[in-house]
Amino acid sequence: MANLLRRLLGPSESGRIQAAVNDYLQQWMRNGPLIIPTMPNYPKIDQKGSVEEGYCKNTDVYSIISRKARMASGIPLYVYRVKGKEGRKRLREYKALMTGEKFTRESIMNAQMIKVKAMEEVEEDHPLNQLLQHPNATTSQAEFMEQCYGFLDITGNTYIYKESPNMGANQGKPKQICTLPSQYMSIVPDGLGPSIGVQGYIFFLWGNIGIEKKDIIHIKYFNPDYQPDGSHLYGMPPLRAGAKTLSRSNSAVDSSTAQFQHGGPAGMIYNKSIQPDDQSNQQVGALKKKWEAETWGNMNRGKILFSAGDLGYLQTGLSPVDLQILESEKYTFRQLCRLFNVPSAIFNDNDHATMNNMEQFYKAAYTDGVIPMVVKMRDALNSFLLPDFGGEGEYFIDADYSSIPVLQEDMKTLTEWLDKSWEITPNERRELKKFGRLTDPNMDKVWMPANLSTMEDLTMPAEDISGDLDELDQAKLNPYR
Repeated sequence: MANLLRRLLGPSESGRIQAAVNDYLQQWMRNGPLIIPTMPNYPKIDQKGSVEEGYCKNTDVYSIISRKARMASGIPLYVYRVKGKEGRKRLREYKALMTGEKFTRESIMNAQMIKVKAMEEVEEDHPLNQLLQHPNATTSQAEFMEQCYGFLDITGNTYIYKESPNMGANQGKPKQICTLPSQYMSIVPDGLGPSIGVQGYIFFLWGNIGIEKKDIIHIKYFNPDYQPDGSHLYGMPPLRAGAKTLSRSNSAVDSSTAQFQHGGPAGMIYNKSIQPDDQSNQQVGALKKKWEAETWGNMNRGKILFSAGDLGYLQTGLSPVDLQILESEKYTFRQLCRLFNVPSAIFNDNDHATMNNMEQFYKAAYTDGVIPMVVKMRDALNSFLLPDFGGEGEYFIDADYSSIPVLQEDMKTLTEWLDKSWEITPNERRELKKFGRLTDPNMDKVWMPANLSTMEDLTMPAEDISGDLDELDQAKLNPYR
């Protein structure tokens, strides 16, 4: 180092610089290194980054998204037949109730009552019902929906490919549907300007495979990032907004893991007898390599070392306790849960959860996070899958929310509520209880509370008794004359 400076700057100047460097090194050895603050490094979160840096590498992100996707996939989808003109009117009311920001058990119960008046389940052998139950040869409906909901929360996008015959009686009717990995999908814009739309798609995992717009159902989250290249056509990954929280979570794990592997917080070991020159720097380098080989890793934890010379140690980092890593991890996990609209209590965050209020947290998970995602899926299937079967306006794809135990009243409470609701027909009561309809025509009539008479009986005209009164007059038995 000194020889290089002498050749470049001359003897006098190089001596002055060398002295300044030595003085700095002496201060460094005595007082510790100068810490220069740096800006944190945040990962780039795009379609691929959200998969690789988020879901595949962060245990908290994986736990939240996979749990939420499984909860949503447990809500089955069926095909219903709309009950004529009155049914279509009721259907609009039902959709309005199930599209709100906040769902409650009461609002869902009211929506289900309107639903049974609006539509009825169709046969299981209906082609669209069969497709929903068996989307393709390798996945069930629950597995297929878990993939759809998972990709939506990870990347902000879900792409469903519809495979349809190009000819024959079933031309254009999908025979199977499957999810495509969002991180390998590209959207082809149809032009430029404010009204830019989608012309088609490219699947680029195995080369560039073009896919027509009509063969893709694209479900996405809102993306306000408008760019000339049509970037707003993609949904925005939630982790893009949470990139700093994700980085904080990863840094907490990396920091605690590094300190566990290296035996404690960062520090500096120095030999008091070594002066800072070229030869001593080589000695320090050799000592560093030996220290790393002898101490790093779990196999060397607690190992006793031997070294010549008067050694000193200067701690330059903080311990996990001082950094409050555990508390920071709790806070970060709650931030991630907020990002995906689920309460952290359902993941064993017991600071605010007890056995008495766990049911309320599960209700919040469904009403705030799961059901809005299911409604988004339902609307997409009705808009882009149902018309392929020619049933638009006559049929409707909907979720069966009765499979969510925490949102349903127990059977006794439901029965008591139905007994007071005389405006509901017996068949509608059976549908709400999931007992199925009966063919008896009386089961489709509204029964009034007065001795369970029908409305037709109560509105019958009064019987004419004038002849009876004349007979009583002739027999002089009329008490009113």
